[in-house]
Order: sequence, then C-alpha cells, then structure tokens
Amino acid sequence: MLEKTPNQSFSDYIMSRPNQPAMSKRTIYLQPLCEPQDLEGPAFPAGPWPSWQALEAAVACFYAPLRVQTLPPKPMSSLSPLPQSRKNDYGTQWKASQVLDALKGRLPSDAYCMLAVTMWDLYPRDEWNFVYGLANLSSRVGVFSFVRHTPDSRSSVEQQAAHMLHRSMKTMLHEIGHMFGMRHCTWFNCLMRGSNGEGVEHQRNHMHLCPVCLRKLHWNLGFDIPRADSNEFRPELEFLQRRLEALHELPPGSTRMPELASWGSRKVRAEGATRGSLPPVVSTAAFPKASAAYGRAGSTVPSSRAQDASGPRAGRAAAIVLHR
Repeated sequence: MLEKTPNQSFSDYIMSRPNQPAMSKRTIYLQPLCEPQDLEGPAFPAGPWPSWQALEAAVACFYAPLRVQTLPPKPMSSLSPLPQSRKNDYGTQWKASQVLDALKGRLPSDAYCMLAVTMWDLYPRDEWNFVYGLANLSSRVGVFSFVRHTPDSRSSVEQQAAHMLHRSMKTMLHEIGHMFGMRHCTWFNCLMRGSNGEGVEHQRNHMHLCPVCLRKLHWNLGFDIPRADSNEFRPELEFLQRRLEALHELPPGSTRMPELASWGSRKVRAEGATRGSLPPVVSTAAFPKASAAYGRAGSTVPSSRAQDASGPRAGRAAAIVLHR
C-alpha cells in the first residue's frame, strides 16, 4: 500500500521549528562529488554535467539573500568513512544515508547548510531501488543526484542540454527547499511536490513555489516577493498578454467546435442534424496574430507551464500572483 504524503500547512511548518539562517550562518554550500575535471569541461551532453554556472546562479537567485558558494569537487570514493555501494543499470550506486554521515564533519562554520551533488546514482536503504536525494535537517547536510535526469540521446544536442539543465535545476531547488523544513507539497502542483520521475508522473511540476510553500520560505528568509518574482515570471506574463491581444481578433464562438470532443461528438452530430446550427469553421489563416498565439504556444511558453489537472484547488493557483 502506498504511503500518503502528510499535509504541511503554514501553521504546521511554524510549529515544526524549522532551521533558520543567522548572521553567522547564512551561506548555502554546494559540494560536487566528482572528479575536478568533470566540472571544468563543457556542459552536458558534451560533458558529464549540466552547466554548473547556471545551477549555482539559479540557487543564488531562488534563495536570496543567502550566499551561495561552491566547494572544490571531491570524488565520492574519497569520502571517509567510505559509503556502501552496489551496482545497477546506472553503474555504481551509493548509499545516500552513509554519504550524509561522511559529510557531517565537513560543514563549514558559516554554513546554513551543505548540499552534495553527484552524477552517481543513490539509494537510501537496501530495500529501495533509488532516491533522487536525501537530507539530514539536524545536521544540515544533504545529497542528491542528477544521473536519472539524463535525457534520451535520440533528441537533438540542444534539446538534450536544455532537458538535462531544466530537470537538474528543478531537483536542486527542490532538495534545498527541504533544508528549510518544507515537506512535500500536497496543496498545489508546486516545486516542492513529491515526484517519482517524469516517466511515471501524470504531469510535470513547476519550477516555482505555490502560495503555501512561498509563505513558508518567505517567513524563513524574508525576501521581497515582488522583486523576487518580477524577473522570473516576466516572459510568461508577456506571452499571455500577446496571446490575449491576438485572440481579440476572433469572432465570439468561432473556435467552438464541440464535435471534436470525443465525449460530445455523438450528441452534437445528432443535435446538429436537427438544428443545423454548428458554429462555422474559421481558418486561422485569416487571423495571423491569433494563429501565431495558438499554433506556436508550445514553443513560446516555458516548459514549466504544465497544466495542473488536480481539481479546483489547483485551478485557483493560477489566479494567485504570489509565486516564487
């Protein structure tokens, strides 16, 4: 039987007494677990890692005003005590709980937390097949892996690079969110929603926080919400404004074509035979602006804008401005 993810409201979050930064402990340290040359070469797919500069910049932007610093790369095999490992389809798979044990004594004095990042596969305990990441909040250390985000090699080089960076960035921001005491989100389709991977989830989660999780992080860090969100969502806002302007060209009802809906096609055909009143088909060629807004939307909207189909609560999320 599947375990149900427990809800964590804002009041639950406060009552949990999450870790909070202090003036003497306000740096997020990133510890790459790899050979030094792995990060010096080109980004994936030419090299083994997604762009580290982009990942570090994303963390600095998302978790401002905390500082972000990358520590020198350290091979997984050099950790002491050496974590247990086993073999699987991804090569060597390391026991994440023991990786955390090896990291506990390496926390810098000014660290809010330290997150180890690797391209090795991880597992939390022997009966589990894998885990994306694991954290110990009391010790303020965590580890997560990008290896299962490796995209299909049949796509173009540009698509592979973008896919790998987007998935890895989302995992990095999600796992660091746990270091602030935020549990998996059960309220909206949010960055902090739990995920078993795109291959088994019915929808992708977003790269921003829902109103509930945003309130938690805002309470912890105290950033300026309008300033933090203005640059992140400007491209999406501009796209939606252009789309609305283009749709004003279309006559009311011109795009209503219920006969195409499988659930209503038989009824509509029967009613149309008696009434003869189906809406006329309007070619989008007559409305080039609307055609551009409709036909190429998928290439214009960032891939994080997946539709949330989890009910009316999710529908209301789109109307709330406070996101991160």
